[in-house]
Amino acid sequence: MFVIDKKTKQINLTRGNIASIDVGATIEGEEYTFKLGDVVRFKVFKARKCDDIELQKDVIVAEETKKVNISLTGSETKIGELINKPTKYWYEVELNPDTAPQTIIGYDEDGEKVFMLYPEGEDK
Repeated sequence: MFVIDKKTKQINLTRGNIASIDVGATIEGEEYTFKLGDVVRFKVFKARKCDDIELQKDVIVAEETKKVNISLTGSETKIGELINKPTKYWYEVELNPDTAPQTIIGYDEDGEKVFMLYPEGEDK
């Protein structure tokens, strides 16, 4: 399962599944055009522990575009140990985090951005 709630931006994902997330940005009220060489960083961390990063993935923009695709593999979404109940994480998306940081999606006036990880069955 992989679902993004368009209103709350909550990501719901079964542990070990793939995910494809399209991200756009509005900066100072204007739709942003990602430029060649821009870096978009996706981070998942333990809820209420913003310094405990479970997953981090950088995407380097290869051509000008209004949306950047962040593709997560099944092995990347095997966060932590096997779980037997939904586990709540938080996430954020940043533009150029190492040179000119701009948070695109993250904790804001509407609260945290939730990355809900659901259990998967173990493989033999």
